[in-house]
Amino acid sequence: MFSPRKCLLAVTILILALGSAAVLTTVDCGGGNSPSVNSPLPTSPTPPSTPSVPSTTNNGFFGMTVGLYEKNAAFADRWPTVPIGTLGKMNGTQWSAIEKTPGNYDWTNLDAAVQLARSNGAVNIIYTFFGVPSFYSSNPAASSCAIGGCPGPPTNVQAFANFVTALATRYKGEINFYELWNEGNRPTSWTGSAADFVSFAQTVSQTVKSIDSNAKVLSPSSSVAGDFATFVQDFLQAGGSSYADGVSFHGYHCQNASATDDSCLPGTSCDQNALDCAGAPLENMIADVRGAQQAAAVSNIPLYDTEGGWQQNKDLPNLNDQVAYISRWYVIQASEGVKIATWYFWGGTPTDPDQWGSIYDATTGQPTEAAAAYATTYNWINGATLQGACAADSSNVWTCPLTFSNGKTGLVVWNGNETSSSYTPASQFIQYETLTSTSPAPIAGGGTVPIGEAPILLESGNRP
Repeated sequence: MFSPRKCLLAVTILILALGSAAVLTTVDCGGGNSPSVNSPLPTSPTPPSTPSVPSTTNNGFFGMTVGLYEKNAAFADRWPTVPIGTLGKMNGTQWSAIEKTPGNYDWTNLDAAVQLARSNGAVNIIYTFFGVPSFYSSNPAASSCAIGGCPGPPTNVQAFANFVTALATRYKGEINFYELWNEGNRPTSWTGSAADFVSFAQTVSQTVKSIDSNAKVLSPSSSVAGDFATFVQDFLQAGGSSYADGVSFHGYHCQNASATDDSCLPGTSCDQNALDCAGAPLENMIADVRGAQQAAAVSNIPLYDTEGGWQQNKDLPNLNDQVAYISRWYVIQASEGVKIATWYFWGGTPTDPDQWGSIYDATTGQPTEAAAAYATTYNWINGATLQGACAADSSNVWTCPLTFSNGKTGLVVWNGNETSSSYTPASQFIQYETLTSTSPAPIAGGGTVPIGEAPILLESGNRP
């Protein structure tokens, strides 16, 4: 989530995976018996009919926002020590940071970012438009102007078109995804109408594609708020669907009484337990976006979660909960057919309650236990085919079926009640891994395995 509270300048560079999603067909999850637990069961949604998507998750599905300029550090000092396929937002490369005086562009930071992304195996890069220079703003005194640029739209539309032209020309063949705007449903980011956004989308799409016909345009992202879904629907219905090759949203945890003053849509809040948001509320959020697409009669446009996580560290302070959350967050979105899921963020200080989703400590140079869980989850599902959306049974035990590239089958399992219990796997599963395993543990015939809030992976044989 970008807001003045985060004090990060908004620009996105993402390495996108075009084939990172799941086959959403109904299959036997291979589950077994699990004990009944007397805890409320979050409501699991029945998403609108899921668009046809590629079946296999590749490395590009795994996104990460990286604080490359955090504390004036060099790029290399902040590059993740875990594998990533999508590089998310960094500071210092939004419109207002590039065009510092009218008509003059400073590409230094963006040049370095593109080079870094490519040198680390970037397949695709996405740039997010955001941050109007103060001299093009109708409200240059807005509080956000001093942090990430002024809210849109700009007063000088031609200046924006000139910037888009210069950007697409300089990075033709390098930046091939352009996200129209960051969190357009927030007044600190955008104060215009849906029609204004469509006009901007037309400018971006026609300008970029006249220069680079292979480039794609993503819709303005929507963040957690009462208008989370209606913002998407309004943009698409106003004509934005003609200029959007993908729909962006920000998959953050949402609590109506949180410190960030969120207003959650029904079914998307986890007011009693923040960890629950990596469960039914996340599925409901995705269903809400798909519902907005269906209402606009464009359900075939793929989804991209370009930023998300547990929000501020004080929203989920327990380290064990953080480990469970990040793994569940990625697995659920892969099973739901989301093209990419981008975590916010790699950097900051995990002990600082006001930092956001910190899984790496920029002051010590050490990753957290949640970063290790992310790396394990990456190894579990990278290259695997998710065979259906994750689902909870009547005891709130979650299962997510998958097939590995070598033909072996797997099942990701966790207890959504955040309690320890036993689970009886189906007979084809002979071994299992935890998020901290160094090797699989055998499952005796007819035996049980321990499950808790953190996912485990059941396997019918050795995965690749």
